[in-house]
Amino acid sequence: MRLAARMTLLLIVAAVGCGGSTTSPGSGGNTGGNNPPPPPNPSSSNSIIVSNNFFDPSATTVPVNTKVTWNWDACSSDGYGGQNCASHSIVFDDGPSSASQTQGSWSRTFATAGTYKYHCSIHGTAMSGTVVVQ
Repeated sequence: MRLAARMTLLLIVAAVGCGGSTTSPGSGGNTGGNNPPPPPNPSSSNSIIVSNNFFDPSATTVPVNTKVTWNWDACSSDGYGGQNCASHSIVFDDGPSSASQTQGSWSRTFATAGTYKYHCSIHGTAMSGTVVVQ
């Protein structure tokens, strides 16, 4: 009985931690655990996935006046038929930010050329990205 109580407590603590990690590779190539996401491959996408611990793509180039949308996909299986969802937010170095959320989307239109760096307020610069506007 004690062993079952300890295992239950351990599982609860693990589930509450910062959303855990994924065990299946996402489109960003991250295999979970302590493996960092792959180096940024600049893309020309105006849609970015917010995953458990990385943005995919982490770097994108778009024309001036482009609306870029971040879509949350930060839930993973808890192994018991449920899901663990990690909260993330997007904070730009120049000020704008999204709400902290586990699902949904958020958009920003870039009216001026430049390089816009952003990160997750929960994970800091370990989860960051860049939008280059040309």
